[in-house]
Amino acid sequence: MKRVFWLVPMLVIGAGVPASVTGMATRSPDLGIMLSSKKSTSERPVWNRGLLGIRHKIVYQVVQGQGLTLFLFRNPSVSLGGRPVVVYIHGGGLRFGTAMITNAETPHNHLLVRLERQVIRERMDFVSLNYRLAPLYPWPEPLHDVKRAINYLKAHSRYLGINPGRIDVLGDSAGGELSTFVGLTMHNPDGQPAVQGVVDLFGPVDREGFARRWRDRHGLTPNPVYGIYTPRRARRESAIVHVHPGAPPFLIIQGEKDRVVPPYQSLLLEKRLCAMGVPATQIIVKNAGHELIARGGAIDPPIPRIALRINRFFKATLDRTVCKRASLD
Repeated sequence: MKRVFWLVPMLVIGAGVPASVTGMATRSPDLGIMLSSKKSTSERPVWNRGLLGIRHKIVYQVVQGQGLTLFLFRNPSVSLGGRPVVVYIHGGGLRFGTAMITNAETPHNHLLVRLERQVIRERMDFVSLNYRLAPLYPWPEPLHDVKRAINYLKAHSRYLGINPGRIDVLGDSAGGELSTFVGLTMHNPDGQPAVQGVVDLFGPVDREGFARRWRDRHGLTPNPVYGIYTPRRARRESAIVHVHPGAPPFLIIQGEKDRVVPPYQSLLLEKRLCAMGVPATQIIVKNAGHELIARGGAIDPPIPRIALRINRFFKATLDRTVCKRASLD
């Protein structure tokens, strides 16, 4: 007999792991999945009120006794099936941050809420994930966790109702760096890229410059994320050295006046991708500092136009009826 499972407002997944939820719950005999009909009321701070989809909490891996979580947002009117997925990876220098998109009035949050709403309206799923942070979990543990999350989505795609072959990743700052690493170093068993597109929002891709500044200021004091920041290690941990001709398409968003991740970082990535024949488009946002915060005037293009450009990229890479090299203009 064919089994049918229905996703409800709070979904906590983790085989063999107790699920702390409220309300009546039932367990799937196949995956050890706990389903609850009520949302937890213990979440503080609260999620952004503008988010459109129904939120499901999933424990995608238990590492060293720690449950790693992601949040899947879904259009409740869309029936179960092979939906495309946009996976968001948060920033914070690999030391801070969370998957939660709060009500903070920042350009960053305004952009994410717009993107989530557009993705849900396009009948796709939106995922925001947590990963372990330095210094307790230094590099490359954050990257390993992100890859675990994507592998989890693929392995459980039939149950979750998603299409494992139609996943894009989106990240800002350190999340942009992680997204770039996923696009360049994560592959399916057949050798094809594990994701169909990458949106890099002002992520660092060349660690050598950061390493030089660290050594100038701190000498051989270990960096909290990378340990002893030697030139060899900095190069090895630079996403740009992993660019290859078979990489998925990239959309790069960079603030013109970003002092945290300077614009040359994104320019290097775009140049290297194009040299390898990888479809890549870069948007320089005028008057924008890090996190797209305005410096010296209104940013251009504004947040609504940036969101539309990114959504068009998602459609081009995730919709099989649209050419992957379609113009973003």
